[in-house]
Amino acid sequence: MRNAATSTERRRSALVVAALIGGCVTPLAFAPTRWLPLIVVGPALGLWAAAQAKTGRAGAVYGALYGWSFSLLAFRWMFELDVVAGLVLPAIQGCFWAAIGAVAAVATRLKPGWWVCAVSATWTLTEATRARFPLSGFEWGQLSMATADVPVRQASAVVGALGVSGMLAAVAAGMAAVALGGGRRRWVPLAMSVGLIAATVGLGAVRWTAPDHGVAVTVVQVADPCPDAFAQDCPGYTAELLRRYVAGTRDLRTRPDLIVWGEDALPGADTLDEVGTRLAEVGDFLPAPLLAGAGTPTAPGRFLRWAALFDDDGTLLDGYAKRVPVPFGEYVPLRALLGGISQVGRLVPKDLEAGRDESPIVLRTNSGTARLGTVVSWEVTFSRAVRAVGTHANGLATLTTVASYSTSAAADQLLDAAQLRAAEHQKPMVVAATTGRSALIGPTGEMEATSALSRADRLTGTLHLRNGLTPYARFGELPVVLVAAVAALTVGIAWRRTTTADAGSSASASVVDDRRAADAMPR
Repeated sequence: MRNAATSTERRRSALVVAALIGGCVTPLAFAPTRWLPLIVVGPALGLWAAAQAKTGRAGAVYGALYGWSFSLLAFRWMFELDVVAGLVLPAIQGCFWAAIGAVAAVATRLKPGWWVCAVSATWTLTEATRARFPLSGFEWGQLSMATADVPVRQASAVVGALGVSGMLAAVAAGMAAVALGGGRRRWVPLAMSVGLIAATVGLGAVRWTAPDHGVAVTVVQVADPCPDAFAQDCPGYTAELLRRYVAGTRDLRTRPDLIVWGEDALPGADTLDEVGTRLAEVGDFLPAPLLAGAGTPTAPGRFLRWAALFDDDGTLLDGYAKRVPVPFGEYVPLRALLGGISQVGRLVPKDLEAGRDESPIVLRTNSGTARLGTVVSWEVTFSRAVRAVGTHANGLATLTTVASYSTSAAADQLLDAAQLRAAEHQKPMVVAATTGRSALIGPTGEMEATSALSRADRLTGTLHLRNGLTPYARFGELPVVLVAAVAALTVGIAWRRTTTADAGSSASASVVDDRRAADAMPR
């Protein structure tokens, strides 16, 4: 008995270690390390551990262990903002993988193909939920983010980043099924998953959008006036930031169609028209229209964050108000209760109000009209946020800062998200960061130019605008979610039938044993 108990404890310890290792190695597939094979190897380890659990509850524990270790390392850049945020966010996010672990454990009664289907469908639905809940959700960290620099990203034009993540989860589940053993047939789900990705990448390589005219763009990036400090702790930060932007723009050697500055590059005012007036007062330094970030108040303690387009004389041309605020970064939920926790109340003294308009920003040039589907900062990590402004656009843009993060992980991963958004729509994107990193991204998501991090830099290039809609832009994530839901329902029915059949077989075997025992009794 003691040997059996020891063996069971060793087995549990091994599964715990496998789940933790799987969660720890998966983030290494993301920027800046980009060890791409780990994007399926890591999840495969976690799924393998959960599949060997004897109950759904135990599987949920292994899934949560994978999720917590993954989230803690994948979102480690949050510690640069605040220790509490760096611990609380992974603690919440990691819980989502408990459902995946539970399904991986319970569905082992099914054949390998059904098991892979169950796990990948649950993974997809879990990611769709995580991207929307709690609060506005958190899409950062989907498996598809690791594919930004490889052709696999083109599949997102058909199924979106969510669909790519689901297919990668299917490959990982297929690998776990092979590791679990049971004959040659266990290779079939893995082969089918790889084939599905290959076919979707092929469809994504089709040019669903048509060429339009080009727009010459210059992105101006500045050095951080207060390195390793928050703007609230740096007197004169806004004025110095503007001075550096003006200096970096005044000596441009070319005249582009559009100049782009980063998020909150312009001093705030009561209205955007007043922002433009103050911009004109700085001097005659703009050789072209300017797209830049600014803030305006709406009510006491509330404000809007804009990506605003100004003519070269400071006249307001168009604007987009950020629609997806950052919880604890731009507003404090339940401020009266949570405002005093850590530095949140002090660093976020006012709450950002969500904008309403989804129209692209319109820029008219000599060569034609540019309709830029523009978002602000972390909105670019949400597929649905970019799709809302991108369906009627022929180009994409995002303004960000990344000033709070001095290492490259957050900046690089934000650019990966921007590449996926460009690939989803097959439209070019310009990323303008206050202090880095900025980028020019081509219509298929290829990186054309990037800036340095945390130092002054300039990018000049052409946005090759495109018209039309990809399948993802046309239908969004709904087809992927429906397919995953139908697959989960079908697997659930199959599992129930298998369970009922097993129960019936057990009952029949019990009756036979009882009869044999009765026959064996002396008469």
